[in-house]
Amino acid sequence: RYLAGLAEEHRRTPGDDLLSAMVTAQDPQGRLTPVEMITTAVLLFIAGHETTVNLITNGMLTLLRHPEVLARLRKEPELAVPLVEELLRFEPPVQFLPQRTALADIDVAGTVIPKGAPVWLVLASGNRDPRRFDDPDRFDPERVDNQHFGFGSGIHYCFGAPLARLEAQIALSRLARGLSDPGLVDD
Repeated sequence: RYLAGLAEEHRRTPGDDLLSAMVTAQDPQGRLTPVEMITTAVLLFIAGHETTVNLITNGMLTLLRHPEVLARLRKEPELAVPLVEELLRFEPPVQFLPQRTALADIDVAGTVIPKGAPVWLVLASGNRDPRRFDDPDRFDPERVDNQHFGFGSGIHYCFGAPLARLEAQIALSRLARGLSDPGLVDD
């Protein structure tokens, strides 16, 4: 209801923003229906905002738990790039993906998941798989070959990944430099 009201407000008084563009678009295929507009806005809000907020807050908590890395980031801003990749592996903003369906019978270690069965992908578990990552429960911003599932994979790979990476790199670097002697009160 909130987004429907907001969309109507932006339709009456459009501004220079994404929601105004969505509700006033003159497309040859037609405008989005109200339901399509609201579901698209919700998707953009969750995928484009909530996950990045979670990446940054998970990252800051992890840095507070590893003050030596926080101190390094303060002195070496270039550490932000591999740091964010390790955060995406170690504490991903999306832990699992529900609502997937097996498109064919799939054998996983002797258990067959039948075609059409619902599947939940636990990305966080894959990111801690000891067959893939050495010492997977250790936070290591210097980890090499860090091919994690932090943004999904395949056709479900997050199209906002480059922006999310950049936002997290900037935010964590600025927090590291801007906060004086941060620490956890309780963990």
